[in-house]
Amino acid sequence: MKRNNIPLNFKEKNNSKISLYCSVAVLLLLFFCFHQLDYSLITKPETEAKEAAAQKQQEAEAAAETPEISTASVIAVGDNLYHSKLYESGEYDSGTWNYDHIYTHVLNEIQAADVAMIDQETVFAPDHNSVSTYPSFATPEEVGDAIIKAGFNVVESATNHVDDYGYDYLKNTLDFWSTNYPDIPVLGIHDTPEDADTVKVKEVNGIKIAFLDYTYGTNNSGAGEGKDYMIDIFDKDKITTMIQKAKEVSDCIIFVAHWGTEDDSMPNEYEKQWATFLMEQGVDVIIGGHPHVLQPYGRLSDDQGNSTFIFYSLGNFVSTQQELPELLEGMASFTIQKTTLNGQSTIEILSPEVKPMVMHYNHDTGDYGPYMLDDYTEDLASQHSVRNLIGDEFTLANLKAKFQEIMSMNVTPSTNTNLLNVKFDWEGNMIDKTTGETVEDGSSGSDSSGDDSSDSSYDDESYDTSYDDGSYDSSYDDSYDSSYDDGAYDSSYDDGSYDDSGNY
Repeated sequence: MKRNNIPLNFKEKNNSKISLYCSVAVLLLLFFCFHQLDYSLITKPETEAKEAAAQKQQEAEAAAETPEISTASVIAVGDNLYHSKLYESGEYDSGTWNYDHIYTHVLNEIQAADVAMIDQETVFAPDHNSVSTYPSFATPEEVGDAIIKAGFNVVESATNHVDDYGYDYLKNTLDFWSTNYPDIPVLGIHDTPEDADTVKVKEVNGIKIAFLDYTYGTNNSGAGEGKDYMIDIFDKDKITTMIQKAKEVSDCIIFVAHWGTEDDSMPNEYEKQWATFLMEQGVDVIIGGHPHVLQPYGRLSDDQGNSTFIFYSLGNFVSTQQELPELLEGMASFTIQKTTLNGQSTIEILSPEVKPMVMHYNHDTGDYGPYMLDDYTEDLASQHSVRNLIGDEFTLANLKAKFQEIMSMNVTPSTNTNLLNVKFDWEGNMIDKTTGETVEDGSSGSDSSGDDSSDSSYDDESYDTSYDDGSYDSSYDDSYDSSYDDGAYDSSYDDGSYDDSGNY
């Protein structure tokens, strides 16, 4: 009988084992590949998605706990008020006019700020033949070019001189800005009623800053009947409405106020009552001007949680006035900080200060322009042409001492409201808008020691002159009134003391 099961020889046995091993290896390899494929296509994406979601949640939680902070730096200067010698400094034999040189010494401070504000005190003349100075001002348009080139990007225009020449010059000024610098916010003057009802807003680094600018009154009423909208003049109802509008479209409100007693470093009752009112309405910063001298600055607050930072007056910026306090000036400086957390934003005013400045002029060398007081020297002070009038009083040491004296004055806030409803007549009297009666002011100020004391600037006899450009001593005042005819003009104010023409 033949046997079917023939034993495998060694070689066949070995090949069989190899085949088995290979099969096992292939199976293991396939298992590994399928496992990796499963991990790559299913498990890993799921894990990564979970990790990404967890990380996103952590980031969201961290963002909710970490506020978003943005800042905007702001500087502001006082009155840009050109007189005859300043005009002449920019006239060239070629027939061109240019005033870039006036701002040379303060360019760094201006251009370093996100927001740089200037009080352009006067309107622009339509041509060079129409340029004029004290007591009614019409400034060359080239001054406007110079301040923009210097770096100013917000222009304040609500002043007592803005209506010196009436509608035509005011319209020319508005046209100059809208044609040449349409992106520059020009405050306090308007070409239409619609513009007058619109809040000017400038956005800087994600912070929306609203600007309002009002004057106590003007020296003339030349804008004409039906043109009241052209100039922003203090009015309680109007200002209340505009502040509310500003709140709706901005993060921060800066209010510019043309107010105060000329040549007086202590804020008067009118300033203090309006400051309290503006604080209560929610204004963040108040920047004042008009006295032509520095006044103190500080934080104003009440027990209702209202607070504002106020610079009562920055004095002049560019001028050729002739007393040390009128040449000592200030640059307001502060930072607006916006903090956003969980969709809610808050505003803080950080590092507010007034940096001292001085207006320098030397008629012999033709050197004109403001300096930061830190950059000024006794040598420059000794060359100042004002020393021809006031002698050794004008020194760097005295400028510094006067600055410290003014900044150390304590201002007692007012809780009165009787001056919020007044207007000023052409003689400088305050008139109650409701009754038509003259309003007397018997307020008191505070001296530098902090003790409340009677301040003659608020006495009945002297208050009339606080805004009465006619009765105020014309050796200082630069406003319009019929008393400024040739016979009444006081040359002690005029550049005529240096100018043979006597034409100021």
